[in-house]
Amino acid sequence: MSLGDLLTDAGTIVLPVAAFFIAYRALSLRGVLVDRPYRTRALWTGIGGFSVVGFISAGFLTTAFPATNVEGVLIEAAAWGFAFLVLYGWIATNIDVAISADYFNRDALAWKGGGKIAAIAVLLISYVAASLPPWWIPSQYQGTGTTIITLLFLGVSVYSATVLAVTVRRIVDRSIRSYTKWVVISIVLLFGGIFTIGTSDLGDLLGVALFVGWIFSMNHSVTTLAIRTRTLPS
Repeated sequence: MSLGDLLTDAGTIVLPVAAFFIAYRALSLRGVLVDRPYRTRALWTGIGGFSVVGFISAGFLTTAFPATNVEGVLIEAAAWGFAFLVLYGWIATNIDVAISADYFNRDALAWKGGGKIAAIAVLLISYVAASLPPWWIPSQYQGTGTTIITLLFLGVSVYSATVLAVTVRRIVDRSIRSYTKWVVISIVLLFGGIFTIGTSDLGDLLGVALFVGWIFSMNHSVTTLAIRTRTLPS
């Protein structure tokens, strides 16, 4: 068994367990949080934790149902669509709540002025293009198409993370600032892991390190919300 296979097998066990633990902590914490914005953050942190489970499940379904027929195309489209919908819903909700936490309610990089809509539109277009049956696209264009779709998705991800990074500097509430900082770190680590894992042995090692960092940062983001509870969870 190669190093990449060993790391992949370990990751498919450790990451879902960690994701469920983070989601359990976040959703349990939501019941004792005082303020509605904090409750919203806890809810979507739990949902964001499940995004890794969605990506792992989509990977398994892609292997089990290759896009060689209509059934495979539909299954892969549904699986990856769910994974990206959960992930981007978590990111977009965090941005909206973070901007509302700014005392002056300032916009960041035109997010409220159309950036959010544009990001969603690019994401949907990329998803639809990626979900097209491969036999609809001439083989000589498939590699280029994959590169373009990857760059579009990466662009949306970088833009969203940058909006959060700008917003966090404007938040007065220290706990919300700390929470948002850890969310930004977890987003960067998650995408870094997704784009490096499976590229080479070195990429696998780096990807594992990034995913371990994602587990730590996501778990820490839940911890930063606990100071506004009626009764601190044991």
